[in-house]
Amino acid sequence: MLRVLIVDDSGFARRRIAQVLAHAPDIQVVGEAADGQSAVHMAQQLQPDLVTMDYEMPGMNGISALLLIRQLRPVPIIMISSLTFAGARVTLQALEAGAADFIVKNQIEARQGEEFLLLVKIRALCQPKSAPAPVTRPAVPAPAGRWQPRLIIIGASTGGPPIIRQILSALPSNFAWPVLVVQHMPERFTRALAERLQDSGPLPAEEATDMKIMQPGHVYVAAGGRQLLCDAQMPLRMKVVEDGSAQLYRPSLDLSLGSAAKALGAAVLALVLTGMGDDGVRGARWLRRAGGHLWVQDAQSCVVNGMPQAMRDAGLVDAVLTPQEMGQRLARQQW
Repeated sequence: MLRVLIVDDSGFARRRIAQVLAHAPDIQVVGEAADGQSAVHMAQQLQPDLVTMDYEMPGMNGISALLLIRQLRPVPIIMISSLTFAGARVTLQALEAGAADFIVKNQIEARQGEEFLLLVKIRALCQPKSAPAPVTRPAVPAPAGRWQPRLIIIGASTGGPPIIRQILSALPSNFAWPVLVVQHMPERFTRALAERLQDSGPLPAEEATDMKIMQPGHVYVAAGGRQLLCDAQMPLRMKVVEDGSAQLYRPSLDLSLGSAAKALGAAVLALVLTGMGDDGVRGARWLRRAGGHLWVQDAQSCVVNGMPQAMRDAGLVDAVLTPQEMGQRLARQQW
């Protein structure tokens, strides 16, 4: 049984979370706390496998409680966020402080396929890390001669924002290529992520806008709730489109990689970071067929190794690297 501690000052919110968790035979609610100080005490006494944590609480807030709990025991913590720009900024601070993931309050009862999204997240975060499969030979040989990209694409889901920030922080201010960031996040959150990257990194960062020309050394964050594509016309532009399809991820790394491969052929380098699921595998196949390159994050540093491992299982990977190695190789142009 996975033991979960629920922390929220709202009794209604605690009941909603508990009702969702009650649908899972493998998850047990071992306690409920209404403030940060109680949460720290109960986490120490009950030793849960995971904590759901609200931010706005009387006395000690959620980030302060998170830091103290993780000092005592590095348990995964899911932040419960409001769907506001202010809530997005706080959530990003919590992720950088050590939260494993977040869920927006109006998504608590949302489903991913046949299962509640919250349950999917809990199981993924509590799953023991297994030894990764060996890297197989890339499905398409690397092009002959000196290969160099014209575009960098970074894709991530669970645990991605702090890793993205770490990689971009290693780049020089005169970095010569545009960078697209495809992070699974709802609207408002991607704007907050772009703001965070702008304020903390060496490169200008902004949320992607339709038909804007991609500038060298600029970071463009795919907008939540929409899809980010590459336009094949020159100079290279972004296309930001509404998506009324049944596509699970908005933004989707599959669509961004596929459009980049079509627009630029071999001249794309993709970095696939921590995250649940297999988004990006189909787009990466198009990328590899076009001669592009693909790096994935190593399993040990991933919060969830789903997306990188899916790339490895498909035989699409050129290199498995730590976030530090990715930043160093990008900065030194070691493709």
